[in-house]
Amino acid sequence: MKSIKYILVLIAIFSTSCSDWLEMDPVGEKFESNFYQTEEDIFQGLVATYSMLQPKYYNNWSSYYFLANFPSDDSEVVGGGSGDRPEYHAIADFKMLPTNTAILELWRRGFYGVNRANAVILNANPEASAKSKEYIAEAKFLRAYFYFELVRFFGDVPLITKQLLPGEYDQPRVDAAIVYQQIITDLQEAITDLADAPSENYRASKGAGYSLLGKVYLYMASPYYQQRYNFELGATDYYQLAMQQFQEVYGQYALEPNYDDIWSYEHEHGVESIFEIEYANIARGGDWGNGRVNGGNIDVQMSGPRGISTDTLNAGWGFDMVSTDLIALYDAEGDVVRKDGTAYGEAFLTSIGASSWEKNDGYTGWFSKKRAPWAHLTFNSSAEWNYETNERVIRYGDVLLMMAEAALGGGTGNPDTYFNEVRQRAGLGTISGVTLADIKKERRLELAMEGFRYFDLVRWGDAPSVLSDRGFKEGTHEVFPIPQDEIINSNYTLTQNDGY
Repeated sequence: MKSIKYILVLIAIFSTSCSDWLEMDPVGEKFESNFYQTEEDIFQGLVATYSMLQPKYYNNWSSYYFLANFPSDDSEVVGGGSGDRPEYHAIADFKMLPTNTAILELWRRGFYGVNRANAVILNANPEASAKSKEYIAEAKFLRAYFYFELVRFFGDVPLITKQLLPGEYDQPRVDAAIVYQQIITDLQEAITDLADAPSENYRASKGAGYSLLGKVYLYMASPYYQQRYNFELGATDYYQLAMQQFQEVYGQYALEPNYDDIWSYEHEHGVESIFEIEYANIARGGDWGNGRVNGGNIDVQMSGPRGISTDTLNAGWGFDMVSTDLIALYDAEGDVVRKDGTAYGEAFLTSIGASSWEKNDGYTGWFSKKRAPWAHLTFNSSAEWNYETNERVIRYGDVLLMMAEAALGGGTGNPDTYFNEVRQRAGLGTISGVTLADIKKERRLELAMEGFRYFDLVRWGDAPSVLSDRGFKEGTHEVFPIPQDEIINSNYTLTQNDGY
């Protein structure tokens, strides 16, 4: 950002020095201060903000989904072994350091997204067209989304809601409680102008706004966050606030009749989908040095079996294997439907013609079906860059289980009602008198390998007991380290989290 400012200063100097001998009307002169004045301008800025939802694969192969999944008991890193992407293995083993390159890219992705959202919010003319207020509302939704990711991963973070001047770049961290309040404000303001059904599926709807706001309140209600961030302990009924948001969504969406369809390409933006990160099957120059220009979901390539050769499933890089602990839970519960929709094993590989594949350290025999590298979803050439499997960020099954949890915590409603809707779709019997233990188990079975488990364990206060054998240390690993490069870039204004 500093470099961009310096470049603009130099441009201004050169423009002034030659103005006495060359007078021309400026051509294509577009800056933030004058760009967002038409509907087309605002939409372009908004699309640029949406683009930051996709993990950007520069040199460090960072993925917000992987970094949320690897510390959980759902997943094993594996890949080509402990020397393959060691930054991932360090996160899974809770040996992450402030110099971890994947964590650095996670931080940067979040603040790049915040910066782009700020550019729209601060500069867009709300009267430019009938659509302008809707676009600004989406930018506020996205800023809230990026900040929710940042505050969950890192705790206290800088809160930037204005365009910074050169003397303001070194921003300190602020209390996470203040960041949460900004997230709430952004979402409340966004919901007013978000569309019920945007003209493009990838864009945030009013239902997405209500769902995310309800989730934020549910996090604020949890014992761990109440204690860590002192969210007006006992003074506010966050469970009821969460339920009020979810009630705006209830009945407006539906569960996919077949659990296995949730993550299929044919059911993207389906009846259960509330908000998705969009990916595209577009080959536009992707290679090892420039893969970031493509629109495909490379997490899919990362998750496939190493060394197979079939017409149905392409070879992948073997990361993010399903843990044997999770498979054992499905088997113990007799949950065949969700097991088959979440994982595939060696029997399936053999059935589609695979004769061999790599089995490196940590190999479990089970791969994530929700990010399977199906051959028909990408180009034959440059396949790894172009899988168009969308990321399901908010879906109705998740909302129903959050409603059950909010109702159990004191919000209006019967937790059994929402809980059993999810169970019945899985072909399992209903439960009366649902407990928090029931909800915890159901969330794991329903949402496995979707990046929710680690954050659930943290907010419930269960991470120290459940993840201790993986290296989790209470008081440290509830959040990630602040990247050392960013601490240095801030002239040490940023401080480090405890224990790192």
